[in-house]
Amino acid sequence: MNYWTLDKQSQTPLYLQLYHQLREAILHGEFASQRLPPSRVLASELGVARITVSQAYNQLETEGFVLRRRGAGTFIAPYLSAAAERERDRRPFQPEFSSWGQRVLQTAVAPTRKRSRPEIDFGFGRSFPHIFPYDIWRKLLARYLSTDDAMLSRYGSVAGFLPLREALADYLTRWRGVTCRAEQVVIVNGAQQALDILARLLLEPGDEVLVETPGYADAFSLFQLNGALLTAVPVDDSGFVVDKIPEHSRAKMAFVTPSNQFPQGGTLPLERRMALLQWARQHNALIIEDDYDGELRYDGRPLAALQGLAVDDRVIYLGTFSKVLFPALRLSYVVLPEGLVRPFVQAKQLIDRGAPTLTQAAVADFMVEGHFERHLRHLREAYSERRQTLVAALQTHLPDLVRYTDEPAGLHVMLYLPTRLSETAVVQAAAEAGVGVYPAAPYFMTPSPPPAILLGFSGLSEAEIEQGVARLGEVMTTLLHEENKR
Repeated sequence: MNYWTLDKQSQTPLYLQLYHQLREAILHGEFASQRLPPSRVLASELGVARITVSQAYNQLETEGFVLRRRGAGTFIAPYLSAAAERERDRRPFQPEFSSWGQRVLQTAVAPTRKRSRPEIDFGFGRSFPHIFPYDIWRKLLARYLSTDDAMLSRYGSVAGFLPLREALADYLTRWRGVTCRAEQVVIVNGAQQALDILARLLLEPGDEVLVETPGYADAFSLFQLNGALLTAVPVDDSGFVVDKIPEHSRAKMAFVTPSNQFPQGGTLPLERRMALLQWARQHNALIIEDDYDGELRYDGRPLAALQGLAVDDRVIYLGTFSKVLFPALRLSYVVLPEGLVRPFVQAKQLIDRGAPTLTQAAVADFMVEGHFERHLRHLREAYSERRQTLVAALQTHLPDLVRYTDEPAGLHVMLYLPTRLSETAVVQAAAEAGVGVYPAAPYFMTPSPPPAILLGFSGLSEAEIEQGVARLGEVMTTLLHEENKR
């Protein structure tokens, strides 16, 4: 292999190019001799100045790859003399995983696949970029970037930027019915981080956790990763069916989405909320309330959180900015019972140093100055119109073919398909028609779940929604016609 090829047009200095090539040659045992060529000779061969070779040799000497002996030359370090033999005997490293690491390998995680984006993508959880007031956001960021505030020169609080925690406590109390003080609010890098810390703090391997089916699959995986045994409780059009909790259950925790059940849709009525709280008291269990899109309700005021109904501080409340601002923000928050705040923050400090203070400061100002609530009003109006367009299109192009929970909330609709249709076949055929829809099977914990798909509407225009559903109707009609001929 020829290591002596230097690119004089490259932005990388010639001596660094030569250093990297010499280093690789040494590590791979490519030199027949332990002595490197004299700098004058190598410079002549390469057509470069002698100083270029000397600089490369100096860097190799500094890092211990070579030894320079006055009057004798430059030699490969003795402890590297067996490099060629090691290279020939090189075998892939086989790590020995811990029990936690083994559970990582066994946990079902949806692979990230690079694929061409469909012409009309009903992906859910996406935001429509034209709605967010980026001009205001840029000004808020510039406010801190243009000052020499000491905030930018030090680590922020692990628990989060205090003005943001205060703004959230005020907002959650007024608009979401959450009972909390700023000290109970902790800023996290996404709801998954909060769930991970809570699982490590509160669950031992073998502990039982109640979850919804269909439900939030990433939470399932995370609880299982930490050794929990999951008991799936079915949902109906009103969400989590408390009466279906097994009588013999010894669950230490229940994970629920009461404001808008994910992914099916549906709002947990007051009677079931009180029954769930009563179950938790009787079994000394905690409830994690994931309010992932509770602000996005299109028929009246958003419903009050389950957390505000609890009289004994045993509900943990999760919220996020991903759905109402933008996903790349990577900011969520958790409202903790008093007794969990200190252990949670201590655990978080061992995991990371906290979310970016600059971003948190901008979000705090966004809330305090009234931009957040104005933005929410605009979102509700825009997304309500998109949802109405989607429902109208379903009634036009898929009449009597699909069933769904008609809940005026959220960013997607879950469609139950005719049982004689294959969920996979519908997804594939839709993709061939330029329409991206998504299977619901990964969100079920029951065997042989009914065929269903998810259609998000938050990232599409109304015209795209109408056209996409029309294509989906044609696809399903064709598939049903082919199925009937069999």
